[in-house]
Amino acid sequence: MSLAVAAADKAALSGLDALAKGPDQQFVRKQTYTGGVPGHRDLFYVSYDRTYKGLPVIGGDAVVATDANGAVLSTVAADQGAELAVDTRASVTASKAESIARATAKLATVDSIDGNTLSVQAGAGGTLVYETIVAGHKADGAPSRLHVFVNAKTGKVESTKDDVRAGSGTSQWNGPNPLHIDTSNNSTVDPTRSGVRCVDLATKQPFTKSNDTFGNGQASSKETGCVDVLWSTQHEWDMLKNWLGRSGINGSGGGVTVQVGLSQVNAYWTGDHIEIGHNNANQWIGSMDVVGHEHGHAIDQYTPGGAGQEAGLGEGTGDIFGALTEAYTNEPSPYDTPDYTVGESVNLVGQGPIRNMANPSQVNGDPNCYSSRIPSTEVHAAAGPLNHWFYLLAEGSAKSPTCNSSTVTGIGIQAAGRVFYNAMLLKTSGMSYNRYRTATLTAAKNLDPTCAQYNATKAAWNAVSVAQQSGEPTCTSQPGNDFSVSLSSSSGTVQKGASTTATVSTATTTGSASTVALTATGQPAGVTVSFNPASVQSGASSTMTVSASASAAAGTYPITVKGAAGATSHTVTYNLTVSGGQPPTDDFSLALSPSDGSADPGKSVSTTVTTATTAGSAQTVALSASGLPSGATASFNPSSVQSGGTSTLTINTSASTAPGSYQVTITGSGTASHTATFSLTVNGGGGGGCGGVSEWSASQAYVPNDEVSFNGHKWKSIWYSTGAQPDDPRSWAVWQDEGAC
Repeated sequence: MSLAVAAADKAALSGLDALAKGPDQQFVRKQTYTGGVPGHRDLFYVSYDRTYKGLPVIGGDAVVATDANGAVLSTVAADQGAELAVDTRASVTASKAESIARATAKLATVDSIDGNTLSVQAGAGGTLVYETIVAGHKADGAPSRLHVFVNAKTGKVESTKDDVRAGSGTSQWNGPNPLHIDTSNNSTVDPTRSGVRCVDLATKQPFTKSNDTFGNGQASSKETGCVDVLWSTQHEWDMLKNWLGRSGINGSGGGVTVQVGLSQVNAYWTGDHIEIGHNNANQWIGSMDVVGHEHGHAIDQYTPGGAGQEAGLGEGTGDIFGALTEAYTNEPSPYDTPDYTVGESVNLVGQGPIRNMANPSQVNGDPNCYSSRIPSTEVHAAAGPLNHWFYLLAEGSAKSPTCNSSTVTGIGIQAAGRVFYNAMLLKTSGMSYNRYRTATLTAAKNLDPTCAQYNATKAAWNAVSVAQQSGEPTCTSQPGNDFSVSLSSSSGTVQKGASTTATVSTATTTGSASTVALTATGQPAGVTVSFNPASVQSGASSTMTVSASASAAAGTYPITVKGAAGATSHTVTYNLTVSGGQPPTDDFSLALSPSDGSADPGKSVSTTVTTATTAGSAQTVALSASGLPSGATASFNPSSVQSGGTSTLTINTSASTAPGSYQVTITGSGTASHTATFSLTVNGGGGGGCGGVSEWSASQAYVPNDEVSFNGHKWKSIWYSTGAQPDDPRSWAVWQDEGAC
């Protein structure tokens, strides 16, 4: 996984393809998901949140798909957010925004305010908003977890989004009895699947028994409802692992609580837990497809992009996971046998099934085919085209009508589930039917290089009238030639009348080497960009020179660097800052590789000091070091170089050098003076300089709740990171300062 994550981070840093970003924006890695075919081909999906001047960007999320070898397969970003220009000073206070949000939610009871965060809402240059989450219940008892976006300048409510998803599934008892369910300490808590538990909604407590035997076979019993819930959830968990390669409901080995006892003819995913109601016969609807459906909503929320989607996609997602769970469990008749109907057994309101995935029009006249009316259609009916597409992809058209009178050959429900799930891992916020077509085609192509699954996926979308999209992938049965493009530095500064350089690197990712032509767009007036050479064989690199004339306007500009080989092209973003004034006649740059390292007391660590001529002629650069800890010395070999040359810096510590983190300043002196910083960690025998807490390391991968010592403070990890320095302002979403040691 390390190669995959490193490749994704590099793509996000350089603004590869869809990951273009402005100079005040950063991508912060959020979570890594595993997809592909378990035991055969691993694919990784690394999700990112976007920030603008340190604030979260709502609608600016992105995903990078890679394989186990670190090859970037695709990049996807929410289609807004690259161009943002927002004054981040709020006029409305946070408490006022919370009051507005509470009033907007109109809940009978407010259980909690889960966040009141100053953010930037993407679109039309961006809007400064507070995102306030109001959780509670409506007057009719239905749960709500409403995101309210309040304009931080005017107090206007810009938009709202409710995490709660209402299900209308079945409550069929499973079998044959007796069922085996995994319980803990004679209670309805799963001991092996973290977070999986079923409780009484009234008491919020699990059911307990002295003999670990639960339920009486009557669906009017909440305890029996919990038996059905655990049976169904445990099989869905195992399906996710064995068929789709997913770890738990949330993708990180965790599950969610299910509460049985809602006094409604319905069931809900609340954004935090599941609430199970009853049918018209007062039987708790804890059956396999309703539980699978509601957990499908949770999976939708716990995949990139979340659950804010076009009408019908969330409900269709729930139905798909219900069908997958039924197929995986494969119960015999008369129990919940594998099928593509929803609510066929419980007779929720006395009218039989509530949805038919093979032919949606047979129930309530739900649409079989996509049209411009779907986004404004009631959400359960709007699931019709997605359900129909999935059925056709899995089973084909032998028993299902198509909207274009075509014939579709199915690939089986397990393979169809993998295509859909891997497409979910390419979601960004604001998904639509059209975007899902592109995402599933991309997933099918990545999963099956023979293109058979791609062709079936495309035929199924055509058969439900979701049209071909601009930019959707193509697939040929023989691997084509493809390449990657990256920058050694994704940003640079140039003074008026001077130039700066960066290295453009290419690599062959599939097939044979290609001739890649390099161009640049987006540079302002007075700035020119050239490449030497202007085209390279993939695997080689080119020097990009960016020159600014005296008339160039000062400012920061995103420049798009494009590599093209025939119809295939990739882009990366280079953020150029033009500064005022004239450069010195001769100048140079100074860099370290690596810029950090560690050593035990009495040991040494080395780095390479690289210089380059940036203006005028080459010059002699004398090297020195300062900021060393007591007992440490530094030596350079050689101690001076011509700009364009390199030197090896060795830092020797003594046995008396105190453990801790030190910032060593490396100075290069010539006609000008430049510095670079080397982060030195002197290891301690007991684990660091903060009461036994280990020193932070740039090469260590950290997870939430890890603790480190850095610069005399203790820091707590609040997200996943590698290389995010704790006291760096850009690490606000990664590290929490716990105070001085």
